[in-house]
Amino acid sequence: MHLFTARLSWPAALFLLAGALASAPAAPVGSDADTKKGESPVEKIKKVLDQTTDLDITDQPLGLAIAQLREQTRLNFVIDRLTIANLGIDLDQSPVNVKLHNVKLRSALRTILGQYGLSYAVIGDTVVITSEEMAMYRQMRQRVSVDVDRVQLAAALKQLARETGTNLVLDTRVHQESQTPVTLQLEDVPLDMVVRLMAEMAGLRPVRLGNVLFVTSKATAAELRSDPDLMPAQPGLIPGEEGIPRVVPFPGGLGGAIGGIRGQGGVAPAVPVPPAPPPPLPQPEEKPPKPEDKPPEGGTLPPKPPEKGPR
Repeated sequence: MHLFTARLSWPAALFLLAGALASAPAAPVGSDADTKKGESPVEKIKKVLDQTTDLDITDQPLGLAIAQLREQTRLNFVIDRLTIANLGIDLDQSPVNVKLHNVKLRSALRTILGQYGLSYAVIGDTVVITSEEMAMYRQMRQRVSVDVDRVQLAAALKQLARETGTNLVLDTRVHQESQTPVTLQLEDVPLDMVVRLMAEMAGLRPVRLGNVLFVTSKATAAELRSDPDLMPAQPGLIPGEEGIPRVVPFPGGLGGAIGGIRGQGGVAPAVPVPPAPPPPLPQPEEKPPKPEDKPPEGGTLPPKPPEKGPR
């Protein structure tokens, strides 16, 4: 599959993009022609992202390139409108310049988005374009439903990782605990909470390391959390809310945004922010001195007559 084969201005390049993608042999995500039975939406998207491509883009608006990819690959690219707006990036005024040969589409996409400090996360049947920190947050906090009945923890985590496209790693040192059968029925619950509950049933504890959830013993998890090299202080996270990123404006941003989460024109969920501090209490006004207390210009006040006491 070739997206671009020549260095052109962006209108001509889009014309070539449409023709090249239309003739691509791979089946789109929505097709079952070349997919295995029972393949999850995440696995179908990964199959498309693993296709190789050539890219030669010169001064093409980022938003237009993403829209064209959405149309031609049938991948549901959506843009985290709120986050990108806070980053100060205008996708219609942010040119892309890249030249790549025989690379996977996922690598090409990261190269394009990385020019503006953006990334993506595969969540369900969508490819969400957002900041690097928000991509990890959305993936770990995506809503899932589970229904397992006396399934070994290792098998349950493996299936959950396959269906969500997340990195769930089970410590090999807890092999005995990983064989513990777990039973859990939940609807529309954050992924990291599901992993936490499953791990607790086996006496284990998950700890997040970057974009990985590592399930290990509670002692090891506590040790990892206290290691400053593995868990450094992250100024981009909201204090007291582990893993919730704060949006920081992108240096040199142009302002504005385009697109939306959950489909074109939608609005992304708001980023949690700490409550504003209470306003300061009003200070008592200072009363001006009485006229008789003001000294005359260039002199001092005359002494006050003694107060008359009772006769």
